[in-house]
Amino acid sequence: MSVILPLLIRGGMEVGLELLFTPTVLLTVAIGVAVGIVFGAIPGFSATMTIILFTPVTIGFDTTVALVFLVSAYGGAVYAGSIPAILINTPGAPGSVVTCWDGYELTKAGRATFALATSAIVSGLAGIIAAAVLLLVGPVLAGFALNFGPVELFLLAIFALTIIPAAKGQSLLKGLLGGAVGLLLATVGSDPQLARPRAIFGQSLLRSGVDFIVTLIGLFVFTEMLFLAARGSIVKADADPREGPDQIREGIFAVINRPVDFLRGTAIGTFVGSLPGAGADVANFVAYNEAKRWARTPAEFGTGVIEGIIAADSSNNATQGGALIPTLTVGIPGSGSTAALLSAFAIHGLNPGPGLFQRAGPEVYAIIFSLFVGNALILIYGLGGARYFGKMSRIPIRFIIPAVVVLSVVGAFAVRNAHLDVLLMVAFGLVGVILVKMNYPMVSLVIGVIVGGFAERGFVQGWLIHNGGPIQFLTTSKVSMALVMLVALSLLVTAARGRDIGELTG
Repeated sequence: MSVILPLLIRGGMEVGLELLFTPTVLLTVAIGVAVGIVFGAIPGFSATMTIILFTPVTIGFDTTVALVFLVSAYGGAVYAGSIPAILINTPGAPGSVVTCWDGYELTKAGRATFALATSAIVSGLAGIIAAAVLLLVGPVLAGFALNFGPVELFLLAIFALTIIPAAKGQSLLKGLLGGAVGLLLATVGSDPQLARPRAIFGQSLLRSGVDFIVTLIGLFVFTEMLFLAARGSIVKADADPREGPDQIREGIFAVINRPVDFLRGTAIGTFVGSLPGAGADVANFVAYNEAKRWARTPAEFGTGVIEGIIAADSSNNATQGGALIPTLTVGIPGSGSTAALLSAFAIHGLNPGPGLFQRAGPEVYAIIFSLFVGNALILIYGLGGARYFGKMSRIPIRFIIPAVVVLSVVGAFAVRNAHLDVLLMVAFGLVGVILVKMNYPMVSLVIGVIVGGFAERGFVQGWLIHNGGPIQFLTTSKVSMALVMLVALSLLVTAARGRDIGELTG
């Protein structure tokens, strides 16, 4: 059997390559990536929503064509979330939040094309590397990811919250308070253990909670439009006048000259993406924090340094291949997007999990190999469109603000087809203005909402498993002890920097 299995896998790879390089499938990859970029660039229209929207469209397709299209659209949407993040400080998806920090500062300095070109390069290359990892060592990483039980996922969520003030160089207390408010918002809905409604205030829609896409649009899009209206323009008066090829060439050399930053972000994205439930949302913060930790001038992060974009977007796109590792090998989704892909696999007759490579090797390998082609197309599409996307930052705000607000309302409404979400979006936008004025990191609140669900489930399940013993809870495994040490280190580093720990209003 040990001799037959490698032969079966090798045969599946060969047939998978043949399937991929048929004209129909290659055209499907090209169309899928383009569709993903278009929808992923719409604020709030995440990769998960793109997959859910197009899954019914693929029901009549051939299995390979359908799944290759959805996976390609997934990759395109993951990359495209960084386009509005760079141009208008509006993350197209939760995984693009960190890209705003330096990307938008570069746009205001007239260097949007430079930022977009760099984003396209690291996104495409990181996706290709992550696909290679999925192909070569996917089962090994999936096995390690299974060591992350409820306690480990809870601690990972806490670690993500603690590194925000460290990465942004802001007050520890303000960062933790913002994260706590986010966690509190995440409790709105139904209790995961008892299925009883909590804090829904008579609104049946809130039984499913406050959607993080709505929170994201409100805090970033609506808030930024209010500030943009007051400021008068996106690009500053003393902005860099150079456009097009010059800034694209700078983007290429920026990546070539920073291989360590790129590879570190890619490795973090691939690994964190392979953890069930973590995904790009957590990977971005970890990668950005590590980039800042090892930088020669960490204080410049958040002011428009290209290292910030390299760290954020390399980790962002690497999570695509990383999240597919547990999805394909053990049937556990690595992110919300791959959870949507699981249902698409089931619709088309494939059941991810142990034995999938033996049951449907050619189709699975065709999907994996399509990641290489799809990410190469991301690089091509991204570089080709960078100069045109960059010009959008110079469009007068009298056109930008109404268009973005309309898209924001449509995006918020489309999440659950509910007017309440539009009202929540506006409310979060007003809250965002207050947070910015009082120098609170908005992203702390957002990440609290994002990780709140699996953090609560992990805490409750872990606490019940260990009968309420805090020592046993925190030392359940070597991984949990390592995470406890990382949380403590992150808190100590931020505290040592003296970022107004005792102040809440300064």
